[in-house]
Amino acid sequence: MKRICRLFFLFQCLLDGGVWSLRNLSISVPRAVLSGEGQSALLRCSYDLEGAALYSIRWYRAEDEFYRYVPREMPPSMVFPLPGASVDLAQSDHQQVRIVNMNRRLSGDYQCEVSADAPLFHTDIRSAPLTVVDPPFRAPRLQISRLIYERNDVLHANCSVDEAYPAPNITWTIDGHKIAETISWQTSEQDFKERSAFSQLEITILETDHYKLEHTYSQDSPSYYKNHFSRNIETDSTKHEVLRFTMTPPPSGQFAISCVATIYDIYARSSDLVHVKEDSPRPASVTGEDSSGFKTLCDVVLTFVCACASLAHTTL
Repeated sequence: MKRICRLFFLFQCLLDGGVWSLRNLSISVPRAVLSGEGQSALLRCSYDLEGAALYSIRWYRAEDEFYRYVPREMPPSMVFPLPGASVDLAQSDHQQVRIVNMNRRLSGDYQCEVSADAPLFHTDIRSAPLTVVDPPFRAPRLQISRLIYERNDVLHANCSVDEAYPAPNITWTIDGHKIAETISWQTSEQDFKERSAFSQLEITILETDHYKLEHTYSQDSPSYYKNHFSRNIETDSTKHEVLRFTMTPPPSGQFAISCVATIYDIYARSSDLVHVKEDSPRPASVTGEDSSGFKTLCDVVLTFVCACASLAHTTL
């Protein structure tokens, strides 16, 4: 009779959804953290046991378990070795684990496994990636073909960034506006190697009456700022991306260009600003026309005056 009652109880649990006593399991892992002594990562695991008791929490990096929490054991926490790092037991429990002294070889997928207690022992697991960043030692270095330009010139700029893990992305700016970006290639397998980054930018300066940053449409190149900026990429013989950008000179004839190295949202460092000036910029008139428009107007007026004078002389 007792056995029948137990079976009936388990059957009732199944009908009531007891098999799903573990619900809403989620994991919170920072996408990236800096490496170094004292640097840390806090990993969290949230779940709903719907009144069931907790049996265990287990944390893994890849396939290796590094932290376990079993409330029935004394002490409830158990730590397993991590290469070059350690678990801060004072800030680790049944909901979170804190890893200190991060290094890039700790990059990878992290899993949280939660198990409910008897009688169902329902278990679920979630994972999320974490990257430990070794940033470049120096700021990006910017070189440009000329510091003085004439209209219809094409300028070439190079930006190079020291080795880092992972390789940084490079963003180009003109007068503080983002105009283009080179995304660094990442290996599919984690080899933990530091890699440098490099980007080439080609700037075409047009002849026009009003200053604005022009865009060149490309089907495969998304616009960064609608109706202002876009990117057009070609690959040269050295397998580097060539970013092409079209603009017209500002009224002052001068603009500032820079490149910024970024790694996720935890590292950003800019090169020195490079100021580029126009050779003998054209003065603007009080009517807002530049010198070329003013010259054209003068030519028309002069031609009209000469024609009138010639006609008057013929009449006389």
